[in-house]
Amino acid sequence: MANPKRLDLSLALLSFVMSFWLRASFVATNTFDGLYGQDPFAYYDAAQALHSGNLPEAFFWPLGYPGLLMVGFMVFGANAVTGQMINLLMGAVLTPLVYVLARQIGSGHFGALLAALLMTICGQAIQSSLVIMADIPALFWVMLSAVALGIYLDKKHLVWLTLSAVTLALACITRWLYLALIVPWALAYLLKRDFRWRDTLIAAATLIIFIPQLIYSAHNPAPVLNHAWVEGWSPLNGFKREFTNVDGHFVYAQENRYFYAQIFYDPFYLAPVFTPFMLIGFATLIRRKNYPAAAMLHLWALLPYLFLVGIPYQNIRFPLIAFPPIAVLAGVGFEAVARWLWRLQLSNSPWQIAFRRAFLVVSATAILAFGIRATLSIDLTNINSFIANQQRDRTAAEYATVNIPAGSTVYTFGLTLTLKHYTDFNVYELYYETPETLNNRWTHGQDDYLLLNVWNIENQWAGREPQTAYHWLRDQRGLTQLGRSGYYTLFRIHG
Repeated sequence: MANPKRLDLSLALLSFVMSFWLRASFVATNTFDGLYGQDPFAYYDAAQALHSGNLPEAFFWPLGYPGLLMVGFMVFGANAVTGQMINLLMGAVLTPLVYVLARQIGSGHFGALLAALLMTICGQAIQSSLVIMADIPALFWVMLSAVALGIYLDKKHLVWLTLSAVTLALACITRWLYLALIVPWALAYLLKRDFRWRDTLIAAATLIIFIPQLIYSAHNPAPVLNHAWVEGWSPLNGFKREFTNVDGHFVYAQENRYFYAQIFYDPFYLAPVFTPFMLIGFATLIRRKNYPAAAMLHLWALLPYLFLVGIPYQNIRFPLIAFPPIAVLAGVGFEAVARWLWRLQLSNSPWQIAFRRAFLVVSATAILAFGIRATLSIDLTNINSFIANQQRDRTAAEYATVNIPAGSTVYTFGLTLTLKHYTDFNVYELYYETPETLNNRWTHGQDDYLLLNVWNIENQWAGREPQTAYHWLRDQRGLTQLGRSGYYTLFRIHG
C-alpha cells in the first residue's frame, strides 16, 4: 500500500503541474501581458510608485497587491512580465491548497483530487491568473490562511494560528471584500471548543499589518471603505438589474441575485452537473459532525454572495472569492455518493456486484467527463474572447500612434492608461474634464485629437462627465472623423 503522505504529496504536486500548464498555455499562445483597461494599469502604476520610493496618488484600492508587486519588481525587475508571472504562479498554487484543505476536513484522496481539479479548470480563476489584478493574490493568501488554520486546529501549534492570521490580514489588505471571511474563520476557531487566550491575543497582534494602510488611507483623497459599492449597498439591489452609479448607467440581463448565484452553477465556474454534489458535501460534513468545517465553508461561500447581491454593479470576477469552498464541498459530496453506492448491498451475487460496480465506475467517469468538458469548452471561448477584447485596446493604441502626430494632445475615455503606457502623446481623461478645463487647455490654431467609443459615451454615460466633455468638444471646437479601430473612433479636434 502506498504511503498516504507520499501519495498526498504526489497528488498535490500533480495538481499544481496541471494547473500551471493550463494557465501557462494561455500566456504562451498570446502576446497579452496582463495589462488592460484601467484597473490593472492602476495597480501596476501604484507598484511602480512604491518601487521608486513614492506613495501612489489617489489610489482607490488597498496597498497589499501593489506591495506584493513591488517586492517582485525588486527581485525580478519592474515590468509587466513580473506581475503576470506572480499571478500565474499564485493561481497555480491554489490547486494544491484546495487539495490540502479538502484532505484536512476529512475527504479521501479522490474527493480532494476532484476538488483540486475543479479549482484547476475554473475559468474565472484561470482568467484572473493571467491579468495584473488583485483577485488571485487575495485568494492565494486566504487559501494559505485556511490551510494554516486547519493545521492549528489539529496540532494547536501557535505558529500556525499566527500564520493564518497574518495571511488572512494580507488577503484583506489585498481586496477589502475578504474582510467578510473574518466571521467564518472566527466561527471555525470557536467551534473547536479549545479556546486559548494567549494564542488568540498573539494572533490578534497581527493587526499591525493594517497600520501602513490606515496611515495611507488617512491622507489618501480616494475613497476606501466608503467606496460607492459600500455606500450604495442595499438588499433591494438583489432584485434589480438596472443601476446608475459612479461608472455610469447599466442595464443588465439578470437581477443581481441571479447573476452572482452563477458561481454555483455556471460552467465558467462550476458545471451544473456538480452543483448537487456541493449540497451533498455540506450535508456530509454535518452528518460526520464536522461542524467547524461545515460552518466555515458554508459561510465562506454565503457571506460574499450576500454582500455582492446588494451592490449596484455586476462583475463576474467578483464571486471568485467563494469558489474554493464550493470546489471542496463538491469534491466531498461526489466522493460520498460514490462510496455509498460502492458499498450498497443489493445482491449477494458476485457477478451482480461486479456489474453494478462497473456500471458505477462508468457512470461516475461519464459525469466527470461531461462536467470537465463543459467547463473547459466555455473556458476556451470566454478567455480567448477576453484576451481578444483587450488586444483590441492595444491595437487601437497602435492605430493612434500611426495616425496622430507624435507629441499631440489626445483626449480619450477608457484608453487613457493604455495610451499613457504605450504612446508618447499628452493624454487627458474625459471623465475629469469640464467645459472650463477644456476651454483653458485649448490652444487656438492647434489641432488636438479625440479617441473614444462613441456608443459607450452616448449610452452608458448619458448626462455624465464624459458625455458633457465630448459634446463640448464637438459643439464648440468641432470634430472631423479620421477613422476607426475596433470600437474606437478617432477624431481631429479643430484648433
